[in-house]
Amino acid sequence: MGEKELFSFLKKVTLAFEKQDIFGLKEIANQAIENASLTNNKRLASLALIAYCLHKMCSKQHIVRDGRWPEIKHDILFDLKKSAKSLEAIDLDDFDHWIGEVIGSVKQADKEIGNYVQNLFEKAKVKYASTAYGMGLSLGQAAALTGADKKDLLRYIGVTRIADRDTVTYGIGKRLRNLKRKIGVEKK
Repeated sequence: MGEKELFSFLKKVTLAFEKQDIFGLKEIANQAIENASLTNNKRLASLALIAYCLHKMCSKQHIVRDGRWPEIKHDILFDLKKSAKSLEAIDLDDFDHWIGEVIGSVKQADKEIGNYVQNLFEKAKVKYASTAYGMGLSLGQAAALTGADKKDLLRYIGVTRIADRDTVTYGIGKRLRNLKRKIGVEKK
């Protein structure tokens, strides 16, 4: 996936977060992790994690009603917009820096006004790594894509039904066509 597609997802995340569109953020996160899994794109996987975390944060009344929320939201939007400018300039190192800032803001907000001991971002890594695993990536590939800890991922998969699913397998030709369609190389 090139910078154009990454930029498109980033714009969608930014707009949905500005509106606090909870369902939109979740949908974007799911689409992004699916595409990231198909293309092994860690940057897109990071956007999926961010979108999911923002979805979770926006859906928690104790967070959005907290007096610190407007400033936190402003800082996250600022960093998202800076990362978009980096992508427009095709400066991936700068993009990575600003995405790191977004992740840092999410972690800090979760630490300050979240209700749980386990970090929201770490939970997201495991959840979306399990999604990638469910799409056919190996445990190691799925963990590497999101940065999830393999032991945590294995534990999570063990308590879900992902490993128990009877999946329909496709031949290499159909999988390749699906991949080409997803990344926009081939029309439906």
